[in-house]
Amino acid sequence: MIGVPERPFSEVRDMFVAEWEAISAIASSHATQTNEAARCGTLLPTIAQIEGPVALIEVRASAGLRLLPDRYSYELVDGAGSRARLDPIDGPSEALLRCELLGEPFPTRMPEIIWRAGIDLHPLDPRDTDAITWLETLIWPEHDDRRTVLRAAAGIAAREMPRVVPGDLLAELPRVAAEAPDDATLVVFHSAVLAYLDAEQRADFRRLVTGIPAIWIANEGSGVTPGVAERLRPGAVRRGEFVVAVDGIPVAAASPHGRYRRAL
Repeated sequence: MIGVPERPFSEVRDMFVAEWEAISAIASSHATQTNEAARCGTLLPTIAQIEGPVALIEVRASAGLRLLPDRYSYELVDGAGSRARLDPIDGPSEALLRCELLGEPFPTRMPEIIWRAGIDLHPLDPRDTDAITWLETLIWPEHDDRRTVLRAAAGIAAREMPRVVPGDLLAELPRVAAEAPDDATLVVFHSAVLAYLDAEQRADFRRLVTGIPAIWIANEGSGVTPGVAERLRPGAVRRGEFVVAVDGIPVAAASPHGRYRRAL
């Protein structure tokens, strides 16, 4: 966004110092809104099991990239080296997500998503070059594969423009959920969100989401989602792993950036 190249800090320190006023202004006016589309790879096996039409709501949706799991192609591999590929119904996608699935079968079909909406305090417009550049700056420098996926997913989102409602998740979720079509199974999901809420807000969110007639999918750190940690076997989740939980029941451990999912 400023033009300082991605090189070792020792080589670009003087550039950082020279541009520090502009850099600090950007940092202080932007929030951490990582929109990791690759996490769809660890969410897909759960969503794809749902029969019939699906209505999808993501809380803290950022630019809406994870609202489009049926618009991406997936290259799946298991622990034995078996591979499978799953493409959208209209053909291969320019966004290819690679995910290792351990201890559970590959999904064999895309979910039938007929309605989708997100909620975010500050939605990002995937057509805004600066907004996508900001998301790129939040990716670790050595993770080139994540930047490739981000750019491809952002291009798809710029065409599809999934609806993201501005507002607080606790305030907006009931209203947005009420808009979902009656002939679809409502799924409310989130990924790396609850860590930004305090304990009271997390408890409020759990009461709220469990009071909605929906399937609740959480993809969070092992101690973050209320009620999930108590249901984990000792040693079941490694340090740094996320836990995929369905209606509060842990079903899988997952890479924070969507690289693998392991059945629990």
